[in-house]
Amino acid sequence: MRNAFVYFGMLFLLLGMATASIQAQEAAPQKFIVFEEIVSPADLPAFIETQTKVKALWDKHNLNIPIFSYRNDDNAFYWVVPIHSFASIDTLYASMMDMHQKMKDEDGFDADLAFKDLYYGEQSIIQWSKELSYHPSGQMGQSMDQPYAEWTFCYLKTGHEKEAAEAVKKYIDFYDRIEETYEWDIYITLLGKGTPLWILMTRSENPVSLKQLESGLYMKYRKEFTEMWSNFSKHVRKVENKTGWFQPKFSMNLPE
Repeated sequence: MRNAFVYFGMLFLLLGMATASIQAQEAAPQKFIVFEEIVSPADLPAFIETQTKVKALWDKHNLNIPIFSYRNDDNAFYWVVPIHSFASIDTLYASMMDMHQKMKDEDGFDADLAFKDLYYGEQSIIQWSKELSYHPSGQMGQSMDQPYAEWTFCYLKTGHEKEAAEAVKKYIDFYDRIEETYEWDIYITLLGKGTPLWILMTRSENPVSLKQLESGLYMKYRKEFTEMWSNFSKHVRKVENKTGWFQPKFSMNLPE
């Protein structure tokens, strides 16, 4: 997160976000800034070493911004930062600027130089969709006991958002009837590449557990799943799948 403070300022000024809660249990939709940092395999050891130093300095200086860190299996790191109220934008931006300068002045650590040539990055704004996510257990958000994650990036056809939402609701209605223990989140990309883009996220203890659950469901409900996917996929122009893990060692100020 070399220049996160710059990205914060630019994105906040562009969007003028309304209030959004950090807690997934709140009724209001949530918005997040996602910083994606793509690292080549050759640079991965140096990147991790540098990021470990940064995290230690964040802890030392009590960075008070919530950050959820993930690493996918293609060596991309996702830094997911909840957006607070509109009134807090200036304070949040100032906190990032202050942290960057404090690391330089007090620790002699220049993040710009330390991360030079180690990654390239992309940024996006996403919004959690309560309506399209499914959590019958009532347990939402990232937990330590489900560190494994799978993301399905669904690039929708332009103008098909309403129809795609109706197709997802058919999945929700179906799971309500069969009462299986499968849950997911859907995030809608508000600003970023490839919009309209929806991101389906599922979590599990490990890939084997998730695979066993999904395989069992498919064996029992093959016909229904085929019909529902056919109904949804006609509104999608491209699908990409990513797998990875939550990174608590790089995360900050997680909710209790």
